[in-house]
Parts: sequence; structure tokens; C-alpha cells
Amino acid sequence: MIAAPARRLVACRAGDRVVIGSIEGDAARINRLAALGILPGAELRVQQTRPVVIVESDETVLALEREVAAAVVVVDLVEETARAAE
Repeated sequence: MIAAPARRLVACRAGDRVVIGSIEGDAARINRLAALGILPGAELRVQQTRPVVIVESDETVLALEREVAAAVVVVDLVEETARAAE
């Protein structure tokens, strides 16, 4: 199986489903995002990318400044059906 390449959340498109790989930045930024549920392993659906990045995680919708979204490293979510086809 080929792993999906990592990219920044800010580089995603509306409709993309991704998993958070890591978060870069100082402890305050990481803690603030963690308090909102933006943690490694969390699944997100990108709703909008401009003027801010809007993501949905479970039942929560969050608006992130583009600078903040640039610190979030994600990979594409691999669906179970795609895994079964391999």
C-alpha cells in the first residue's frame, strides 16, 4: 500500500477528507488547537479554504486562520472501500 503524501491543511480543497499527522508551532498554539479537538489522528472534512479554512470534525465546525491551518500537517483519509480494492 502506498502512503498518501503529507501536506498542509491550508493546501487542501473543499470536500477533502484528511487525517491530522502533526501540528507545528509553539506550545501555546498546539495547546489551543488541542483544546478544539485538532489533534494528531483526528479526521477532518474541509468545507472551505478561503478567506479562512473551515473544517468539520465529528459534529464540530471550526474556522481556522490560514496561518494556523498552515501549521497543521495532514494526509488524505483512506476509505475502507479503497483499502479493500488493493
